[in-house]
Amino acid sequence: MASDRTRAAVRALVIAAAGAGGAVAATRGLYATALLAAMIAIWIAALNLVDTGQRAPTPAPPLPAASAGDEERRRLNAYLDLSPAPLVAFDDGRLRAVNRAARRLLGAGDLVADPPEGLVTALADTRPGRTTTIDIGHDVDMRSFALATSDLVLAGRMTRIGALIDIDAELKAAEAAALRELVQVLSHEIVNALTPIASLAETAVAMLDDPDPMLPKVRDAVETVARRAASLHRFGESYRALAKLPAPSAVRVPVAGFVSDLAALFTTRWPTIAFTTDMLEAPAYLLVDPDQLTAALWAVLQNAAEALHAWPDTRVTLSISARVGQTQFTITDTGPGIPAGNQADIFRPFFTTKSEGTGVGLALARQIFRGHNGDLGLAQSSPGRTRFEGTLPSVPIS
Repeated sequence: MASDRTRAAVRALVIAAAGAGGAVAATRGLYATALLAAMIAIWIAALNLVDTGQRAPTPAPPLPAASAGDEERRRLNAYLDLSPAPLVAFDDGRLRAVNRAARRLLGAGDLVADPPEGLVTALADTRPGRTTTIDIGHDVDMRSFALATSDLVLAGRMTRIGALIDIDAELKAAEAAALRELVQVLSHEIVNALTPIASLAETAVAMLDDPDPMLPKVRDAVETVARRAASLHRFGESYRALAKLPAPSAVRVPVAGFVSDLAALFTTRWPTIAFTTDMLEAPAYLLVDPDQLTAALWAVLQNAAEALHAWPDTRVTLSISARVGQTQFTITDTGPGIPAGNQADIFRPFFTTKSEGTGVGLALARQIFRGHNGDLGLAQSSPGRTRFEGTLPSVPIS
């Protein structure tokens, strides 16, 4: 029985770690580290040894049952101590460090009397199969971890197992890359706007210096400067909308009413486009910020509607379906498709191919989905069919 529980515990930890790596890669856009791969390999090796009963090649006299169990337990603990990822267990209101890495990180023995702020709450709130991020440490020593959990029943009571994967380096690298891209985009947009403003202003000043200035041309130049300045102001407002997006305030939202409102908005705005919804596999409720999700879906729907301008076949479909652990949103249109050369850039802030576009809509939509621990992407685009797909965590059944 003890051996079975040990095997179950190792399996749970392997699942938790694998889930963390996958979720980090999917929801944060990060890659699993070699450290994590090594950690999982160690655990799988430990599991194989426990399950198959492999022994050293040299035969040894059989040990008494109790001693054999103790030896197996010590060997498993040794394997767990080799893991570079801290492993913790939470039950009966107590937090325990499972391996050496956890004891080192938390500065405690097996029982963690004073756990870091937020760790116990994160363990309790993160459902098995999900992942979250948590910062552990003090001031300059603060590091970011991905936390994955699994539930295990031992001796008749539930134990929550947690695996902490250090993603601090990946997060810092991603933040630096995002900052570099943002600076490049801002520099490009601002310089593009200011160059003609400066040139036209100089032209207007030169014309006014003429003893007999041509006032109509001066007026044209000044009006153009005003239009370009207004465009730059709109760009600044668009950037502010992206930068100041608040954290979602999630509530239970009935899907039927939510979709009905969205359909009414769409058909009022674009009455000549055939708009259909598919809710046959939709869940009854969403756990979302309704205002933010409306803005996100509206941005994708608007993108679809504008793509159908002057196109003979004008149809847009919104479908919502329940999947294992998540809700999927699919928006398709029958337009000309997105050119292959632009598909990688459509979610980049301020990228647009439209003369009056801001390049914010799709970027904001993806940011909203990711703020809900989901994601949004382009699944397919070719003449006659473009499909966007978004996913959000499903609502727990209570």
